[in-house]
Amino acid sequence: MSTSTEKSYPTAWVESAFDNHTENEVYTEVPGVATNSSSIHSLLWPSLFTACIIAANVLTLVAFGVEKRLRTYNNYFIINLSIIDLLVGLNLVLTVVHTHVGYYPLNQALCKILGGIGKAIICASNFVVVIICADRHRATYDPINHFMTRSKRKAVYLNFLAWLGALAFWMMYITAWEFIDDFDNRRHCVRKYSRIPGASMLNSLVIFYLPFVFISVLYLRIFVKIRKTLGGKSVQKKFSANDDHSVSNSNVVSDFPNTSDIDIDVESVGQKRLEGHSPEKETEHGNSVINKKPIMKRESAAETRKATRTLLFIVLSFVITWLPQSINLLIYSIDPVLLVPGLPRPGRLFFGWLTYGNSLLNPISYAVSQPLLRATVKNVLLCRCTKISSVKKTVIS
Repeated sequence: MSTSTEKSYPTAWVESAFDNHTENEVYTEVPGVATNSSSIHSLLWPSLFTACIIAANVLTLVAFGVEKRLRTYNNYFIINLSIIDLLVGLNLVLTVVHTHVGYYPLNQALCKILGGIGKAIICASNFVVVIICADRHRATYDPINHFMTRSKRKAVYLNFLAWLGALAFWMMYITAWEFIDDFDNRRHCVRKYSRIPGASMLNSLVIFYLPFVFISVLYLRIFVKIRKTLGGKSVQKKFSANDDHSVSNSNVVSDFPNTSDIDIDVESVGQKRLEGHSPEKETEHGNSVINKKPIMKRESAAETRKATRTLLFIVLSFVITWLPQSINLLIYSIDPVLLVPGLPRPGRLFFGWLTYGNSLLNPISYAVSQPLLRATVKNVLLCRCTKISSVKKTVIS
């Protein structure tokens, strides 16, 4: 056990990456706290957990690869989240090895570099959830302009923005800071900010609390708008009514019939419809000329329902997996003694690993909220090469 007199914190669970939880020596200077090993440190359960994260996100990405109908504007954000969650799972492989061998297996230079990259990956995941909420917020409050200006290229740019912000911050906050200060990461790859209460609070603020505030405000506004628009009626019933609505009125945007079991790229469909209508048409009736206004397009009720439902599951997954550990870290940053004696070591480790559960719940959320994705994954697992089902196209009168 370390004999250092430097004030330090039990970084085994302060680190959201849990790089240091394999040895008792990192639990220093917290009086009266036992540091017995827990069965969670075994190789089996972390390995299975990591394998599930990797497999779930690989299946999701394969589904997007084989089924073109899944590659819609809204799902481009989901694809990015799946890539991020896959990288989270791959990054956990190193943590599992660390847990098994009892020390960080790489040198300190790689510890500093991979520490910044690993934290940026996790942070990018949370930033993407904020972007999805912001995009849904605009789609709810300004549906016509949102539909007219959105594109898959725009979705790629927004996803890149999340990556850029996360990498820029964490590579400076972890990698650059530790290299400049020549920080000794010790044999367990300890983060420098975890030794400073204020810096540790900033970690929690950027990773969880700021995204949580933005997500909560945006989603609450979306919920209020939907309730107000539907007059307090069931969203599901209203959307179902819209899906079954007749397409006989040519001035009303047509929805795809019975779209609860299919996904359609309404962006491309809407564009084709727009190309078929000139901005202004003139029809002669005797000596009079009637100017017809262009039809205003917006996403279909089916797509709105699917996107809103997917967002709900993503937000719930984010809050459930991140909130307990973030509260723990905030209390711990104030004073470790406020938390450590009352929360057993297995409990601290459980809440820490729970944050990684977000990367496992996300692909499950996509499958639950999107029937076509669920069917595609099933066909991939069963090695079916035939198409799932054909999409009936709506005829515009």
